[in-house]
Amino acid sequence: MNVVSAIRKGMLWLSYPIRKNPFFFLFMYLLVVFTWHYEDLPTTEVLFYEGLFIDCYLLCVLLVVLPRRISLWVKRFFYLVGYSVTFVEWFLYARFWLRFTPTTIQLALETNPDEASDFFHAYLWNGKLWEVTWILGSVALINVLSEYLGPKVFRILRKFVPSSPRSVLAMFFGVACLLYTGYCFYTTREDKAHFVEFFQLNGAERVERVMGPIRFYSPIYRLAYSYKFTRLTAGEVEILRKNMEDIQVDSCSFTCPNIVFVIGESYNKRHSQLYGYKQETTPRMLRRFEKGELICFTDVVSPWNVTSNAFKSILSTHSDDEDGLWADGVLFPALFKKAGYKVSFFTQQFMKSNRLAAADFNGSFFLNDVELDSLCFDIRNRTKWKFDGGLIKEYGKHTVAYAEHNLFIFHLIGQHVDYNLRCPENEKQFIAGSVPRDDLSNSERTIVADYDNATLYNDKVLDDICALFSDKDAIVVYMPDHGEEVYDEIKAFGRLHDANMSPALVRAEFEIPLLIWGSKKFRRNHGQLFKQLKVHASNPFKTDDIAHFLLGLGGISSPLYDKTRDWASPDYIKHPRILKHTLDYDSLMAKQS
Repeated sequence: MNVVSAIRKGMLWLSYPIRKNPFFFLFMYLLVVFTWHYEDLPTTEVLFYEGLFIDCYLLCVLLVVLPRRISLWVKRFFYLVGYSVTFVEWFLYARFWLRFTPTTIQLALETNPDEASDFFHAYLWNGKLWEVTWILGSVALINVLSEYLGPKVFRILRKFVPSSPRSVLAMFFGVACLLYTGYCFYTTREDKAHFVEFFQLNGAERVERVMGPIRFYSPIYRLAYSYKFTRLTAGEVEILRKNMEDIQVDSCSFTCPNIVFVIGESYNKRHSQLYGYKQETTPRMLRRFEKGELICFTDVVSPWNVTSNAFKSILSTHSDDEDGLWADGVLFPALFKKAGYKVSFFTQQFMKSNRLAAADFNGSFFLNDVELDSLCFDIRNRTKWKFDGGLIKEYGKHTVAYAEHNLFIFHLIGQHVDYNLRCPENEKQFIAGSVPRDDLSNSERTIVADYDNATLYNDKVLDDICALFSDKDAIVVYMPDHGEEVYDEIKAFGRLHDANMSPALVRAEFEIPLLIWGSKKFRRNHGQLFKQLKVHASNPFKTDDIAHFLLGLGGISSPLYDKTRDWASPDYIKHPRILKHTLDYDSLMAKQS
């Protein structure tokens, strides 16, 4: 009997925080669920409901353990913050299609009082503002009435319900609370651990890896992570800005008058026909290779398998095997611009926008800084195209602005997941049945086929970019930011950020293709350079040294140029190829062999 009584008391104790604060729990829960109607939230995704249950339950626990007088004010504070934050974000979305993101917080922090006043007056009488006010105000009124009248109604009802049914009902609620709370804690434990890890970060380097599994499903979370994110990146921007205050360029010979740097995305080179893949995924580049106008490098690695960190290492003159941060270097486009090149940046991920996702913001917060942007670029796109082919049209928009000497940077979406969205329907050639893999299920073969279609379309886009410069003295350098898992040695797709960096994983996610194409005029004017690059095609390189190779192509003389990192320089020295600041690529592969 004592055991049963103890269990009963335990059940009642576990459910007590909710029973003590039923309306607080209900309205805090519904307030967040209410905001999901303006998110792209899958109706089948229950993890957010479970995570939200734990959040509201823990808030109720806090209210119970605090002294009653303090608890009352804490509850009011939670209500005030919850409704206020939801109101602001809901209005931003209704009026501007914006949520709390690092970019919107950054803009808010940079807004002066006059601008804030103008904004307030401009939208005070906006219909969307009053629509949101009316809806949330009605919810808040019901909430207040429930808090005030609810306890009185419960006391009245208790008089009409015998104690025995009340006891059974309380026991049933306690059992249900025990089971569901335990279930929610179990299913959200990893998600909550990632939340804690994110808010403990001291630098932006590991953000994309941590952010991968996290969904910030409430306005409070989105506001908190956005503010945290802007604080993480602010220090790096200041370091970079200081380094770029007085960039020194001694001279420039404009060796290559048109340098075209194409940065791809998530390219597993083992799905390229150029690297021995059996499917015809790169027929156009293969034809250019067979004609002798394309060089295919065979031993190139990226130090990162996440876009944001890879992009920083690509654009900075600082290399990952050196001490310090990427921000301790300078952005190489600024050197080109100061040397006299016209610099254009056409991107599918990092255009200036208030809607940048966290990973995209982490890869471009420095590019979208007003001062750094003006130092680096003359021309940028403002439109994100559905497919990478749109960047060909983007290039055509600005032809009158190009100069005698140009640096063009094309940043593709490439083979980024979801693969089936990266290729127009009329360009697709592969289906599940065309993937000769008996070890894969039909759905897995479909994923491989979608990836191969994306690779085929990437081949077309790269071919079209080369065609833009066919009558110019131009060199095109193509490489992706990193590789991708596509059911090769490891039965998975995407990138495995938390996995051990085995040789199989490194081959898929860190080894990348690198292609260099020279126009007919380029090969005629720079024949010795082109032949030299062909000789170097099998040498070991790493993408974080690409800045120095490009500076060498431009003939730019600067203290920031390191000839020992220029692949085409006779003074080139092979430096350690360090992956994710932790692992030496060549040592890992040597152990396997």
